[in-house]
Amino acid sequence: MRPIFVVPNLVIMKTYCLQSILLFACILATNCSLFAQVGIGTTNARKTLEVAGDMQISGDLNISKLNPLSDTDISTFMVQDSDQSLKSIDVSNPTGAALGYIQEYTITNPNLDWVLDFDTQVDSSEFVLITISASYDTELVLSNSANADENASLPYTATFISGGTWHIIADFPMAANRNTAEIGTWTITTLIFSKDLSKQLGTLNIPMLNASTGSASTPIID
Repeated sequence: MRPIFVVPNLVIMKTYCLQSILLFACILATNCSLFAQVGIGTTNARKTLEVAGDMQISGDLNISKLNPLSDTDISTFMVQDSDQSLKSIDVSNPTGAALGYIQEYTITNPNLDWVLDFDTQVDSSEFVLITISASYDTELVLSNSANADENASLPYTATFISGGTWHIIADFPMAANRNTAEIGTWTITTLIFSKDLSKQLGTLNIPMLNASTGSASTPIID
């Protein structure tokens, strides 16, 4: 017969390890039920999971619920940067990044009322710039040139691209300062926003065929 050996210490060790595993599982289950909020890099998690610092997600991230904003909430936007990271933009912060900018230009002492070419130095490859209002603070007089007895004038402002930046033109056509020695000032308000938020459509050529009405063949968006 083969001899039978009994090792009491081995039995005790196995029993002890099993008890430790069961105790750890009970503690973990208790903590998960008592502390439903988990913090990584913070001891004061405000949500079910809060990560204080950078986090990389290899798979998809699905947001199943978006709570509506109230009047007292501070709204932010999530944007993806060129390095594929997500950043939060607080539009209430006047010194931070934003989705769009409102910039006012005060142009003083132009050639009478004429601003032929003002370079804003805003990069046209990164941003879109449009004028949304313009005013001139000096009294004007209409041109009295020949065959111009019934002239009228409205302020004309526009933006155009030259040399990779946005430029502004401003003028009162067929009008100029009544007092040519007076220094005038244009106040031009512009809207500047990232090209990531816009889409440049192609040019539509509309042949009117000497008619006063016309219609696009297809809508540009539907």
